Amino acid sequence: MVEINGITYEFCDNIGQNTKRLKSFNELAKSTFGISFSSVGGDYEPHVLMQDDKVCANISVNKMPLVLDGKKIFAIQLGTVMTRKEYRGKGLSRYIMEHIIEKWKDHCDMVYLFANDSVLDFYPKFGFVEQKEYDYQVVIEETKDIPVRKLDMTKEADITLLWEKYKQGNPYSRFVMVENCDIMEFYCFGFLKDNVYYCEKADTVMVAEEDGDVLLLYDIFGSERITLTSIMKAMAAASDKKKIRLGFTPKESDGLVENVHKEEDTTLFVLKGGEGILKGQKIMFPMISHA
Repeated sequence: MVEINGITYEFCDNIGQNTKRLKSFNELAKSTFGISFSSVGGDYEPHVLMQDDKVCANISVNKMPLVLDGKKIFAIQLGTVMTRKEYRGKGLSRYIMEHIIEKWKDHCDMVYLFANDSVLDFYPKFGFVEQKEYDYQVVIEETKDIPVRKLDMTKEADITLLWEKYKQGNPYSRFVMVENCDIMEFYCFGFLKDNVYYCEKADTVMVAEEDGDVLLLYDIFGSERITLTSIMKAMAAASDKKKIRLGFTPKESDGLVENVHKEEDTTLFVLKGGEGILKGQKIMFPMISHA
């Protein structure tokens, strides 16, 4: 039990398979973000304050193995930051944040998060520093007729293919997330389940979504049989979209337009001490790694 401003709460960083607590956690997640979880734990650890098994506030820790230019990085990404309306302004998020920082600051290479636009002044209070990200775009003038098929995320063979290719990583990216099946499952079996494709010639799985007149190519997993340009031309032909924006940082950026990445409610903050890893790097965290 902990006392915050004269009120007693139960703090828990392992709600695990406690059905009652998970239900309360999901109720809050659903009302705040429109999402829910069949289970938690492993690489995704909610840190909650409760009263009578009712989750009042949460900040989740996501264990993020990353690789930047071949160098392994073990990072902690904070996410699912939420507080019930009647408990806001009572210091609950501050308590959880301070606990997490103290626990992890000396046991990882970096602690980071993506902040909503309404709370950009909150995280600097804990030592977080805002960081720029960069994305890369291209206009495809000439498409390429390379067959691409949509995967069915309800079919065992296609599911097996996705996991097989994911384990191979993105051969075209400088900065990749590895060994985090929970986040991949969240995206590819969740709101992007109808946006997973396979190109046999390239032997790659692509996750891509149309956004107006732009094709957002979130990520690519598998072999490097053909060039990134050829894959983009194939996806442009399959989608009938000429503008492509990458959701990852390409190893080779010749012919691509570099932009400071701007997206609603996704401002990157890194805890002081870890921001040096990104210094001078015009990169972005893979979009499919956002928790």
